Amino acid sequence: MEPAQVAGFSLQDLTQRVEHCRKRVGRYTRITPPLSKMTTLFIAEKPSMGRAIAARLKPVRNAPGFIECAGGKIVTWCVGHVFENAAPDDYDEELKKWSFDALPIVPKSWKLLPKDSAKAQIRVIKDLLAKATNVVHAGDADQEGELLVYEPLEQLKYKGPVQRLWLSAMDDASIDKALATLKPGAATYPLKTAAEARSRVDWLIGMNLTRAYTLAGRRAGGQGVLSVGRVQTPTLGLVVRRDLAIENFKPRDYFEVFGTFKVGATNVRAKWLSPKEGAGIDEEGRLLDRKVADALVAKVTGRPGKVSAFESKKQSQGAPLPFSLSALQSAASAKFGMSAQKVLDTCQALYETHKLTTYPRSDCQYLPDSMHAEAPTVLRAIAKSYPALAALAGRASASKKSGAFNDKKVSAHHAIIPTLSGGDTSRLSKDEQQIYDLICRHYVAQFFPDFDYLQNSVEFETMGEKFAATGRQVLKPGWKEVFGASADEEDDDQDKQAIPTCSKGDSAPCVKAEVAAKQTKPPARFTEGTLIKAMANIQAFVTDPAIKKLLKESAGIGTEATRASILETLKNRKFLETKGKQLISTPAARALIAALPAVLTQPDLTAIFEQRLEEIRQGASSDEFLTKQVAFVTKLVGDAKGSSVSVVAAPQYKCPICDKALRRIPKSPGGFFWGCSGYRETGCKGSASDKNGKPDFGSGGAKPSYPAKGSSSSSSPKPAHRPAFKKK
Repeated sequence: MEPAQVAGFSLQDLTQRVEHCRKRVGRYTRITPPLSKMTTLFIAEKPSMGRAIAARLKPVRNAPGFIECAGGKIVTWCVGHVFENAAPDDYDEELKKWSFDALPIVPKSWKLLPKDSAKAQIRVIKDLLAKATNVVHAGDADQEGELLVYEPLEQLKYKGPVQRLWLSAMDDASIDKALATLKPGAATYPLKTAAEARSRVDWLIGMNLTRAYTLAGRRAGGQGVLSVGRVQTPTLGLVVRRDLAIENFKPRDYFEVFGTFKVGATNVRAKWLSPKEGAGIDEEGRLLDRKVADALVAKVTGRPGKVSAFESKKQSQGAPLPFSLSALQSAASAKFGMSAQKVLDTCQALYETHKLTTYPRSDCQYLPDSMHAEAPTVLRAIAKSYPALAALAGRASASKKSGAFNDKKVSAHHAIIPTLSGGDTSRLSKDEQQIYDLICRHYVAQFFPDFDYLQNSVEFETMGEKFAATGRQVLKPGWKEVFGASADEEDDDQDKQAIPTCSKGDSAPCVKAEVAAKQTKPPARFTEGTLIKAMANIQAFVTDPAIKKLLKESAGIGTEATRASILETLKNRKFLETKGKQLISTPAARALIAALPAVLTQPDLTAIFEQRLEEIRQGASSDEFLTKQVAFVTKLVGDAKGSSVSVVAAPQYKCPICDKALRRIPKSPGGFFWGCSGYRETGCKGSASDKNGKPDFGSGGAKPSYPAKGSSSSSSPKPAHRPAFKKK
């Protein structure tokens, strides 16, 4: 064998292979140390955001968990929340057992624990923080994003300065702009305080009241867990009350009378104006007596009449505003039947993956005045990226400034709009294309003329009876061209008729009259879109006049980021079912709402809670707020101790043998297992081991009675029902 060869390989080959292995070992089994002169550490909310930021900072090399960039900058990232609230038994092992004696559970000092799945990345962040002289917080631009990055900073004892990178879009131009205008950390820190307060109160309510009412239910012979949440329970209450109102609704027949009046060569259909009082008229002015209606038709048909009043007003209507997330979810539900979670996921992909739209979890439908200067660039990006709108975008007048540009109405975020850079729309899925189309059209419409029309109204009089009609004459379609035929879908049929110009006293004989039989209608079932809208505008459903007076018009429950996941949670727990676009409450939901006190099922106090959080976001202290919430929870736990809740929760998991509900049962000397609830009745021995509060499907045992819980964004809060068992 030649000395220059070993096992058939040349020394050069072996040298190359050793070097290759060395690099792989260095890459995958240890953290490559960053440059010793590293001074600034960027911490993004998730890897994709970190890579997008690093791409604008001249990346030098990739390493496990971070990217080194030029100028002593390092970009690392969280992977969603890397820490989570400790469970009750993390504070005290005795709290594994559910009992009234242990309630309420109020931590004296709140604990956060590292998530098992995030421990490796936490170590990366810890090592990098030790070398950092300055941190740039690059979490999502909302209160949950604020908390998400501050959790590792505070848990890992970082004491240095913090700046805030406030990103509204992920395209290159927007990242460059944000990098050039870093905010001081103190400017947004109150968002963290509010998010932390919200998280702790949700924990207090969820952990304590779920245990309290579950125990009360078991005392009455019930099974399963009765999940109570600060937002989920009043949201469920909205649907239950609406469903009961529909099902208990008793329709009433009533009648409308229409007359057709000849004005010149034009026939105008007008509705009879019923008197406030009279034969067959109810308190709301409806005509209930068919005989009276028929007599009226006979009275006016073929009789002479005249114009008793005429008015014509020129009206201008501005374009509909760009979207907030709630407004977009409502529109997509109505137009495409999309679920709220699907809309949020699609918006996240358009923002993060395709970089075609701005930050999705916005609660605002307005834009800063300064963004008007960017209109030409955005319109060009739309025309280039989206051929279907190229012609309309080309006709848009970028100099027009609509009412959407208003600094006074912009909150922490602005409306969802297309980005400055655009992108490749050929790769979009059908859902992504539909949502992108809506967002683009609402933006392009801002730069079209107002919709101008004549609003004509006329009153006729014949035989002592009065009839009225309205009509709309389009002068200039303006922004309605952007939306096409769909722009007129909500117009009233009577508004579409042409009413000629006329004068008081003009002849207008009644050439025909007819009766239209009508019936009072119950309120409409909620859809995901209308329920999201109701959550965002909860003041309309608040019953207490004093509380209603205190609430702002924009008061809501939940946040833009969490509302969709709340609906998914209610569906997954079998509290809500879908029928077409409709959401319908299940018997278990109705029983639960009936069993709970009104203070938990009505939105009143939750809406006030959200308003107090808004004050904290503006800089108010959270201490008094938390103290009051502890007192509130303590009182409700006391009420639950004295109550008997007669409701059986819908089974969460089914027995693999007989399909009856599985129950989570303590075992000796500790831990739990899942056993069939029909064991005593039928002797069924179906069972499964317990894994983190759920049956262990891997053991070939239990099967779920519904699909696994849908994933939510990393910034969404944990469900209020989180099982109170320590993760091992």
